[in-house]
Amino acid sequence: MISSAEAKLGKNMAVLGAITILITMAIGFLGGSRAENPQLATLSDFVDFVNSFTLIVVIMYSLKLFNLDEAPLIKVIGNVAIIGVTVAMITDLSPAFSAIEGTGDGFTVAQVSEITDTVTTGTWIVMPLFVLLVSARFRGDPIPSWGAWGGIGAGSLILLMHVIALSGLFPDTDVFWPIWIVAGAIGFPLFAFGMSRAFATKI
Repeated sequence: MISSAEAKLGKNMAVLGAITILITMAIGFLGGSRAENPQLATLSDFVDFVNSFTLIVVIMYSLKLFNLDEAPLIKVIGNVAIIGVTVAMITDLSPAFSAIEGTGDGFTVAQVSEITDTVTTGTWIVMPLFVLLVSARFRGDPIPSWGAWGGIGAGSLILLMHVIALSGLFPDTDVFWPIWIVAGAIGFPLFAFGMSRAFATKI
């Protein structure tokens, strides 16, 4: 059973998570590569760190909110997602610190960023799967239908994007941008705001 204090924290973190997702998307449109705009890239790293933290809190307390003892598979996926997002959060600031400290004869900042993205790739398969399953199971109660549909859409699109990438059907990565825009700018923020409403029912 989730406590009122935990539900309040989950609600606030869900709202902050939705906001940071939108900020991340905006930064992606404004900035070029890390080499072209290092200051904006560093800001993006910090926002990603905050977003990952909010996501950890939301997933952690959603396990209690939804009483997932009755859905053991979703509970396992949720716990794996917490571990994966924690790894992502820990590595989010690696490129920024690498730029500040200098890499010497080691990896360049761009290479550190690429390594970070590669290490956390699996996280962004497990986490959308958790969002998809939770949204489908709890649509309407306690997640508002609009929030659940956002989660279903975003989770499905991100999983589809990974299937396309792994299958090599579209070597041109530009095809992923429309998917990422719809999922990141619409689907996930809707799900996060929906989760804030779900947590609010327990305050």
